[in-house]
Amino acid sequence: MKKSTLALALVALMPFVSADAYEYTSTQRRYSSAPTVKTSGYKKASTTRRTGGYNNVITNNFYYGQPQQVGYAQKRVPASNGSYYNAERKQKETVQKSYSSQTRKYFLAHPFFQPLQGKFGSVTDFSYARNSFNFDILNGYVLGLDSNVTEEYNKILDIGVAALSGKAETTQFAVKEDISYGLTDTLALILMAQYDKTKTEFKDWSGGEPGDSRSDSGLNLFGIGLQDRFVDNDDWIVMGEAYFQHQKDTANTLMLGAKAGRKVNRTTLYALGRIAYTDLTHGDIYGAYVDDSTGDWLMLSYKQNVKDLFQIEGGLGAFMVLNKYFTLNGEMIYGHYDWHNQLNIKGAFGWQPGDMFALNLYASAAIYDSGKGKTKTYMNYDVNPDIAPYTSSVVYTSGDYKIKDYKEWKIGVQAILYF
Repeated sequence: MKKSTLALALVALMPFVSADAYEYTSTQRRYSSAPTVKTSGYKKASTTRRTGGYNNVITNNFYYGQPQQVGYAQKRVPASNGSYYNAERKQKETVQKSYSSQTRKYFLAHPFFQPLQGKFGSVTDFSYARNSFNFDILNGYVLGLDSNVTEEYNKILDIGVAALSGKAETTQFAVKEDISYGLTDTLALILMAQYDKTKTEFKDWSGGEPGDSRSDSGLNLFGIGLQDRFVDNDDWIVMGEAYFQHQKDTANTLMLGAKAGRKVNRTTLYALGRIAYTDLTHGDIYGAYVDDSTGDWLMLSYKQNVKDLFQIEGGLGAFMVLNKYFTLNGEMIYGHYDWHNQLNIKGAFGWQPGDMFALNLYASAAIYDSGKGKTKTYMNYDVNPDIAPYTSSVVYTSGDYKIKDYKEWKIGVQAILYF
């Protein structure tokens, strides 16, 4: 009997999360940033708001606040006849000097944000994700595993399972921390860790059988990576990224990605692509798995006889600065996640009251998944079964199940610091 791998955090919920959490990261899969770094040579402002003698400007997704320049005022001199004239040679001038103090604000929820040299960034991501699908059991084959019973029971028998259906559901609460440090103004080092609590449940059996579930929690994900924003000018911004992630007792993953954006007034329009290779460190099967204290277990496998996984995704996004305090971000991503393909949409709303802190609320959902209609293999290990006429104390059943639908969604909030 093959070993089985508990529902992968990198596969079971939302395909994969971009390791740079300024985004949007994974459920397990999958998931930001800001433009121009140099302050010299400003592009013509796209929006100017006149308030109280100040020109408040948003340029290239940065907010600038700059006092108006005040020139000299020519003083009119009284003439001998009591009228006023502008003196030529005897004219007196008063010059009022104004010192320009320009402030500049990074938008921390920007998909291309990373700290400048010597600066730190922190993204603490609290999320809740759910993945579920209804399924039908199509058939079943039983093998008695008890060496004490006669040989006639120790062979595969077709038991013809019919009209049995149920629901599989996996939920996860996760807290992910990404710490970034600016090695240069364009290159940043990222360290990450994640605590999660994952629950997998089989329920709603058509035969009235009670449901069963399994929970697991702990510090299960660690990683390290680099981000390089190698193009950043008035019109374009381009970033490359590479990450290594270790999922405890499950897998090691290498991810490479790139994104390129075009700056248009207050908005950055961008495209992204990511590729991930995962090596399974325990077992050669993965899927949704539940066991209990009696030793019984059931797995709805996604794939068997596999030692590694390959995932690739690409998409389009837009980041918009609404004003000095609020931002919007939207993405649409299509990906191949080893055993299924998925189209996912995501939206985020950011609030940044100051230069060093921001909150980013986000939600994502699958609007298409090719898992619907797929036929996969299930395995059931039953200790002391009560199914007549089998007398074996241990029975192993395997067969086909069909996925009737497939749903995923995720919500979360990111607290972002820059210091």
